[in-house]
Amino acid sequence: MPFIGCSSLGCVLRIRFPLSEMNESAPHIEPHPAISEDPRWELVERIVASPSFVKSPRLCSILLFVCELSLSGRNDEINELNIGATVFGRAQNYDPSVDGIVRSHASRLRQRLEQYFNEEGAHETTRLSIPKGGYVPVFQQKTPSWSAEEMEPAAFFATADHAASIRESPVSSSERLNRRALWILSVALVLACACIVYLLAATRLHPGNPQNQAARHPFWKSFFSVDHPTLVVCSDTGLTILENLTGSEVSLAAYLDGDYRTHVATTVGATPQTAQILADHRYTSIVDTEIVSRLYRIAGVSANGIQVRYSRDVRPNDLKSGSVILLGTQEGTPWIELFEDKMNFLVRHNHQWGSFSVLNRAPRDKELARYDSIRSDPAHKIYGIVALRPNLGGSGQILILEGTSMAGTESAADFVFDDTRFLPFLDKIRRSNGSLPYFELLLQSNNMNGNASHSEVVGYRTSSD
Repeated sequence: MPFIGCSSLGCVLRIRFPLSEMNESAPHIEPHPAISEDPRWELVERIVASPSFVKSPRLCSILLFVCELSLSGRNDEINELNIGATVFGRAQNYDPSVDGIVRSHASRLRQRLEQYFNEEGAHETTRLSIPKGGYVPVFQQKTPSWSAEEMEPAAFFATADHAASIRESPVSSSERLNRRALWILSVALVLACACIVYLLAATRLHPGNPQNQAARHPFWKSFFSVDHPTLVVCSDTGLTILENLTGSEVSLAAYLDGDYRTHVATTVGATPQTAQILADHRYTSIVDTEIVSRLYRIAGVSANGIQVRYSRDVRPNDLKSGSVILLGTQEGTPWIELFEDKMNFLVRHNHQWGSFSVLNRAPRDKELARYDSIRSDPAHKIYGIVALRPNLGGSGQILILEGTSMAGTESAADFVFDDTRFLPFLDKIRRSNGSLPYFELLLQSNNMNGNASHSEVVGYRTSSD
């Protein structure tokens, strides 16, 4: 009889298919004695013998494999490579980014489990699920108040079973950390969306907003116009996290090509599934959404005066006409790369040391050639850059608000929104004919529990210099 086994399990797992019924019956498994009497394993056996599964041996094989590992306390061995090698006979070092057979079958398995618990398994007191983003099974004690709709969000976490006879499936610390990180990102995205929706509604419902504020301001009056909406680009925070995990930056060319999302590089401290979620989904910074909120209050005239777009949805032509505001660093907003050749202050990330620096191409007076922002610094120094540049077509302006961290970007925004500081700076650099030159401004502040303290001007440059 054909045999599927796993060397790491010794003779624990043995899956056999009758030759004459290879595609028509579920596999047979001889579990480790330690779990054979576990009620959760009995549930797995009922599932694979059910009408929903009995004619899908591949799905049964995956379910038996991951459940046997999990109930044996080996969650850290449950991953796409092991499933591909053990269940589908792939080489141990095969490339799952090219061969997605495990992901496609896992998707079918999740649907089939849902079908089982909605139909023949509706009476089960324990529910089994495999949350998206991984392959670790989760057993949950079902309570009478649960509905099918309530089960899915709860399945995102590996919760403890309530029955005394059912012990919790061990979950590795890395899995728990990855799930918590994804949950935090998801909550941040929901809050960001809610904030933007609120702003749009408030703008329409309260026409008494100061509509002439932007028109009177010496700087913002050139940015906001109903006839020519200002494009605000929010950073790709998922890209930033992915770059930190892989230790390499994604260039603008690679960002446009999208190859970095289909061929995710080897990561440190995260599972391949977590890295793929970061590459595929859309996350942005809560600081960026707060900046958008403040811009709406300045624009005042109409919500139509601003267009908010995610960095991944921008194209080069969008930067050739009109006014654009780019938020974040080049790492999360690769479009900044197009303007760095004419800039004096550049933000750089040293992945090896986990630090950010601002490079000063042409130091003056007491300025330094480099300003470092490192985690071990007791002062928690951070840096922000405000840069006004012409757009790619020369017919409009690009405002860049970036920093060595989210708090650094916040410090840059705080400066341009504070007229008691921003207006004197504009008066200082204003030309004799009253016009404003293009400029760059480097700010230093401190990170206070994720927020920027009051900043100081380290240096600035203008196009007249």
